[in-house]
Amino acid sequence: MRAVNVFEEGMHVLIAGLLALGLLFQAKLPLAHFTGKIHGTTKKQVIIDTEEGNQVEFAIDRKTRIQRGNKSAGASDLKTGDSVAIEARQEMLGYLVAVTITAEAKPER
Repeated sequence: MRAVNVFEEGMHVLIAGLLALGLLFQAKLPLAHFTGKIHGTTKKQVIIDTEEGNQVEFAIDRKTRIQRGNKSAGASDLKTGDSVAIEARQEMLGYLVAVTITAEAKPER
């Protein structure tokens, strides 16, 4: 019975260490920078066409800051064809989460 408890304790320590290591590596990764034109958008994601001809998909979460020029905006303000710059972080599973989305300011009329 004692051997099982030691094994379980060892597994808990191993799991906690792996989780801490994962958080440490995630915190140290620099943000990735992308530019392009919006291909499509919803409340929870944006897809851009990059200048290199690739389509890149980003998740939008509650921490994502969206701006149009210098003004705060929402996901619904982003329109197909808008030029954008996106800073994103890569999650453990490989998908990208937009940290900031900056759309070109609309021309004054």
